[in-house]
Amino acid sequence: MRSEEQIARLLRMVPYLSSHPGVEVQKVADEFGVTPRQVIKDLEVLQFCGLPGGYYDDLFDVDIEVVREEGRIEFRNAAVLARPLKLRPAEAASLLAALRLVVDVAGSSDAAASALAKLQAAVGATEAPVTVAVESTDPERRALLSRAIDEKRAVSMEYRTTGRQGTTTAVVEPARLNLVDGYTYLDAWSRSRDAWRSYRLDRIVAVEVLDEPAADHGAPPDGWFDDVPERLTLTVEPSARWIAEYFPTVGVEDLGDRVAVTFPVASHDWAVSLILRLGGAVLDVSDERVAQAARAKAAKALAGYQDVVR
Repeated sequence: MRSEEQIARLLRMVPYLSSHPGVEVQKVADEFGVTPRQVIKDLEVLQFCGLPGGYYDDLFDVDIEVVREEGRIEFRNAAVLARPLKLRPAEAASLLAALRLVVDVAGSSDAAASALAKLQAAVGATEAPVTVAVESTDPERRALLSRAIDEKRAVSMEYRTTGRQGTTTAVVEPARLNLVDGYTYLDAWSRSRDAWRSYRLDRIVAVEVLDEPAADHGAPPDGWFDDVPERLTLTVEPSARWIAEYFPTVGVEDLGDRVAVTFPVASHDWAVSLILRLGGAVLDVSDERVAQAARAKAAKALAGYQDVVR
């Protein structure tokens, strides 16, 4: 007999035996469509089942000798199944971490917040060994974007762009919200660029859902820079480590007094501008061509200042 068949039968047999004290082995065999010999084999398994731990009060109480000699079954201590389950510390920590992440990402989710509060009350005020850090976003703007995604509608969005002052306004067609490295991103089709773009939610300052349908552009890419073959590694001082959080990376190596950050490079101009922005915090550039371009651009800018001074 296959083990899955026996397990399924044992699961049905426990409540049956609990509600029929002293039942005969033959009656149980007839009820479950097996032989009396198989019923005894099942009971030999059940006597070692119950709650985790394996102590006397944790296991079902089956008197096998009475079963074999008198042909009747006294099945006791099945009430252990009614005891409330207890989470192990590692299980509680994992569940708390997951719920905190859901609350942070889902914004105004009453269900997630309620579940987290109940679990925290049950676990107690002990310090959780696991923490989850995500960049908080505005619940109202998140709700508007979620509604636009569900209703397949375009939105007018105002957002801050890294390295520029002020804000930019664009009309996009939202497709999904993504959590990457602690930051939530909106993957959307940009009407002005006629291409997929990704926007960090904490940089979006205003959202307006429009009465305009979003077209079907297929699914947004899963890896925005997977098709970019070129890589650039910048070795920078620890004060410039923020670049690993602001830009897509394929590798970050902490070298103690310096950090090596590897980027996918789709634009040499972007790489040059990043090096110029970092200035003296850049200790090494893996691509000498990019380094030379940055030096040339810096020299040109300095020459302009010299002309002004003269």
